[in-house]
Amino acid sequence: MKQNKAQGSLEYLIIIAAVLAIAAIVVLFLTGAFKSAGQNAAGCKQAAARCANDVATTNGQAKCGYCVDSCNVTGVTVVTGSGYDNATAACKAGHPEDIVSNQTA
Repeated sequence: MKQNKAQGSLEYLIIIAAVLAIAAIVVLFLTGAFKSAGQNAAGCKQAAARCANDVATTNGQAKCGYCVDSCNVTGVTVVTGSGYDNATAACKAGHPEDIVSNQTA
């Protein structure tokens, strides 16, 4: 009888481990961990274009906080000589043309 209880407990532990593994994979997908550098750069460029529009319609008062979320990710950088230290700075200035993917070809 003890063997049956132990087997039942082990089965529950295996099920819980499987559920946790699936949950971890879902979280990784939702946070963008599996996005390519090109996808990350495209999202950053879209944020920069949105920021340029927001700055123009608010007389320069827009903060563009979404640039941090969109551009502070792996695989995104700025064009050399653009004058920006990073993609987030280029985004907040509203310059999507200075944002590129740093993936190697």
